[in-house]
Amino acid sequence: MNNEKILFLLGKIDYLILVLGLFLIVVLGYRNQLISFGVPLVVSAYFIGKNLLVLKDLKVLIPLSLLLVIGTRIGKGYFLINILRDYAYFLSPITAFIMGYFMQKYMSLSKFMLLIVFFGTLYSLIYFLQITFIFDTLFVADAEDTRYSVGTGLPAPILALVFIVLGKKYLKEFKISSLYWFLFVLVNLLAFYYFASRVYYLTLLLYFIPLLYNWLIRKYKKIGVYMFGMVIMIIVTVIVILLSGDNFLAEKMRNSLTEMFIQSFDDYDSVIHNWRAYELFEAIKAFMNGGLLDKFLGYGFGKTIYLEFELIMPLLTISEIPIFHNGFAYLLIKTGLLGLVLELFFSAFLFYKGYIYSKGRDDLKFQFYILVSSILSFNFSLLVVNGFFSGESCCLLILSGFIYSLLKDENQKEMLL
Repeated sequence: MNNEKILFLLGKIDYLILVLGLFLIVVLGYRNQLISFGVPLVVSAYFIGKNLLVLKDLKVLIPLSLLLVIGTRIGKGYFLINILRDYAYFLSPITAFIMGYFMQKYMSLSKFMLLIVFFGTLYSLIYFLQITFIFDTLFVADAEDTRYSVGTGLPAPILALVFIVLGKKYLKEFKISSLYWFLFVLVNLLAFYYFASRVYYLTLLLYFIPLLYNWLIRKYKKIGVYMFGMVIMIIVTVIVILLSGDNFLAEKMRNSLTEMFIQSFDDYDSVIHNWRAYELFEAIKAFMNGGLLDKFLGYGFGKTIYLEFELIMPLLTISEIPIFHNGFAYLLIKTGLLGLVLELFFSAFLFYKGYIYSKGRDDLKFQFYILVSSILSFNFSLLVVNGFFSGESCCLLILSGFIYSLLKDENQKEMLL
């Protein structure tokens, strides 16, 4: 009996560690790398340390683990701070995924979704508090002001919106009033607007569209296909109308491709206005100037890229950068073509495993589409803001690990029947 009590108590402690870790990441992790990188590392190390045999169930992470090996260099003369930063960035998706994997062992999908809704809403309220302190009012007309004064925030409010609107059946068991659900949607929707982030707008669509398709097909069968087509037409029409506006966000959306991929820089102004593209330009130039081994295996962790046009800031001039907005370029420089292939293989393999585990199970389609949306989202954010390796996308990797663990467990249960 005493042993049972001890095991029960230890289980509760593990559960609280996971909930506290998620709370810290979602509510306090924005622009705090010690939390967004450190918490998943500590949590995953704790649970792996309790049971090393669990590593055999995490073979899906082998491609990402190999990136750490490929990026290791000896005697290159790189600065230690840059090397350690790269290790932290490349470890981040691994540890976040593992944290999500273990969370599924201690809580149901419904409880996990509820935590994301609560913590995401709490983060939105904190964001509102910051806005109020800066502008002396919560109601700021131009989202450009909130974006550059407070920041673009974290994706947790987006997940909260998706879970409430399209995953409501999993949250019904908690007997929460419809009024509160409405308030949760309102709060997170307002925060989402204030973020003024093009990445998050597309992230919402990448979750909303697959999950809406799943819901319409399950509810209306063949008619759902036509309804989904109509919804897509409406979304496209709304986007076209919004892009034709003359506000800050419409202009940013129209200039997105130029900002990220332009390859011609005539003067310093063109560099500053298209900084992401300039980073990519210099990274590709460094990649092409490297030897065959550098192209295949990269330059290794700690490598910085020389800037022909220095970044001039108050009291600081930057002539080299260690990391870029374009995460695929980041992979290319640090781990070469092999690293790029390994990341894409990880995404494809994760999709494949999710498909196999959920095949023939209508009750797991919602979970599978969440996994698909997460894969699409962190790869898109990798392209634009190096999201796969940043603390901002930690929630998406935790969610991916959670869903992968759930699908794997459900598949194993079915095989035992």
